[in-house]
Amino acid sequence: MYTELLSKREEADTAVRRGIFDKVLERYLAPGDQGLQAKLVALELLATNFHDSLDLSPLFWQIGRELERAPKNERTRLSHELARIADGVKDRQISGLELGSGAQGQASKLVGLRLDALTTENGKPDIDADFSFPDPDPFAPRGRTLTRHLKLWITAHDAPRRRVWAIVDARANQGEKDQRWVFWIETFDFPMVNFTRVSRSERFTVVLQEYDPETVNAKVRLIYFPSARVGAKDKPFIDDVISDLVHERK
Repeated sequence: MYTELLSKREEADTAVRRGIFDKVLERYLAPGDQGLQAKLVALELLATNFHDSLDLSPLFWQIGRELERAPKNERTRLSHELARIADGVKDRQISGLELGSGAQGQASKLVGLRLDALTTENGKPDIDADFSFPDPDPFAPRGRTLTRHLKLWITAHDAPRRRVWAIVDARANQGEKDQRWVFWIETFDFPMVNFTRVSRSERFTVVLQEYDPETVNAKVRLIYFPSARVGAKDKPFIDDVISDLVHERK
């Protein structure tokens, strides 16, 4: 009975969300001139209900480009509204990724940067720390954590596109090799859909949490989290599922 109730509740929730999704796309985000304020309302509805399952970055960038053509007396107000919606998505996703992590260590770290005085690849890392979260393996000893030493350098700033260049190093655990990734982080990149796989169960993401081109300041957060936190975007491969089942049977 309990399982049936949960199943019905999930079905009802999915039906409501599907209705919101269809109506928003049909009425507010269809081609035509609905006005920027209406599009921002539609975007906030999508961000509130689907932020953890859809990559909304393209919509944010599209509305951002339309804002650049808006009358000057409206541009500032609407731009602040767009930034508020984006920041809300980031805050909710960061909270979700950090939930239950870092019980015996840190799961994330925030660093402030001067975008006109960035480090170099050979300089001191902006973040250099151990990160951990509870081991998600149900057969792991109680209290065991997964730990990874990560380093982050922010080495370049692309002001026209509102983004920074990141380098991330992951120190190898036993039986592995050191790894390195390089990529751009943009203001409308969201952590639950823009992340990097370290192993089958380990993920990290780098978030441009605050960005102020006028004062040339930014805040960047590095988060280390288990794969289960990102949901539909990171479904396991079939061979991983089979391997886990074999492990459970043993």
